[in-house]
Amino acid sequence: MKSRIPRDNIHMSWRAIDGFNKWLNFFMSPREPGKTDTTWWEKIYSKWAIDFRPWIYLVRQSVEINEAMILDIQNTINKWAIEPVEFQYTKGNFKDGIVDIKIKGKLFIRIVSLSIPLRRLKLAKVPDIAGIFMDEYIIDPRSGEAYIKNEFFKIKEAYTTWRREYNGQGILKIYFCANPYSLHNPVFVGLGVNVNELRKDEYISTPEGWKLVHHIYVGDEFAIEWGVLHPELKKQLLEKNPLYKFDEDYNNYALEGMAINDRNIKLGKLPPNFYLQFVLRIDNKNIGIFRNNYVDDLYDDFFCMFVDNISIKRTLYCFDFEQMVDRTILVSFDERMMLQRFKEAFRKRAVSFDNVNVYYYLEEIYKNI
Repeated sequence: MKSRIPRDNIHMSWRAIDGFNKWLNFFMSPREPGKTDTTWWEKIYSKWAIDFRPWIYLVRQSVEINEAMILDIQNTINKWAIEPVEFQYTKGNFKDGIVDIKIKGKLFIRIVSLSIPLRRLKLAKVPDIAGIFMDEYIIDPRSGEAYIKNEFFKIKEAYTTWRREYNGQGILKIYFCANPYSLHNPVFVGLGVNVNELRKDEYISTPEGWKLVHHIYVGDEFAIEWGVLHPELKKQLLEKNPLYKFDEDYNNYALEGMAINDRNIKLGKLPPNFYLQFVLRIDNKNIGIFRNNYVDDLYDDFFCMFVDNISIKRTLYCFDFEQMVDRTILVSFDERMMLQRFKEAFRKRAVSFDNVNVYYYLEEIYKNI
């Protein structure tokens, strides 16, 4: 579709991920590669302008649905559109968590909040749906944000219902965009993504110019790309924003796409001569706490990792009734006392972890130990 701004080769594209034909498609990157613009203009609006098949736009909380957000989407499209578009919507529906956005009377997108009850979420289906988009699927808990309870389960339930309205070729796809504050998020956890294997794309200098080498992590149901900025685009951004030059932390996040919240987590492999002391059950996952059997200080006091094959004689400990399964008991005062040495080691950063997901689960229940 013709646009006011010529398409260049230094901003992101969904083309590589689409080649894997998965129903779950993720693109995380530094700021500024154009992932939001590309999705709204190329992936959503340009196709809608031809076939008028609407999309669902997922947000996490109903309070996110407001006029500023809707106008921002409209302005994003109008940056590219030769003929400006004007959205039509009912402000009174904002609080309900489901809002229809129309263009010239035709449904363009339905904004749906994941925080509404599951039954209403499934009823938000759109006839002849074209696709689903969710921006900011990774949040920054350090800024006071929070994932909703059973977030990935609600996404799966909604998709299972909404896909029945899909009449296009192939499968109904969901596209996720985010800045990688952390590699820990409920969707990756639910999919069993080994975050230790995620690698950034890279640009290689060749005689013909810069060549993008993709390192897309592909599973049975998903494809995940960790994008990077084109060197020319990075150069332009450094000239325009002084924060990128003088604030190293912000530069690492905004220009390098570093998962800044994860950088100080001590990761490793299970050392020899560690023994399994406790198994905690959190969010339907079993986390093994391994104790150092050495008398010297060559290793951290504890190592933590997800465990699957657990002896039938082993007791699992949990902190709420929802996690109770066979051989699981609620943590009592006595067990809390037994865990105090681990809690003290956690406080002193004398614990290593198999991956960042294990760390964040234990951080979440730290105060309950």
